[in-house]
Amino acid sequence: MKKSFSFILLLALCLSNTAYAKKIADKTIIGTITAFDIGDNFYLTIVDNNGKTHNALCMADLCDKLIEATDENLGGYKGKKVKVVVGKGNQTDAAGNIMGTMDAFIKIELIK
Repeated sequence: MKKSFSFILLLALCLSNTAYAKKIADKTIIGTITAFDIGDNFYLTIVDNNGKTHNALCMADLCDKLIEATDENLGGYKGKKVKVVVGKGNQTDAAGNIMGTMDAFIKIELIK
């Protein structure tokens, strides 16, 4: 029960940060999804066309599907080419306290 409550609280906090992150979006990156990690926040890793790795908070609609994925292929999204909009989002601890801001993927579009 406690784990379920923590997950719901974390999800609500991440979704509430989306409005903040959208206000300050500043760049777009094209790359490939390589990892998705769940801790106190949700983090997505993509590798851009130049081979540079980008880690950021995952705050886009696609993040909900990644959260639900239970396999190593992230529900079929691992290895998919994407166009992401990078803004800033609040990084929180498990209690919901804001620890700071960091890059956030606020929009993710699959590219064929």
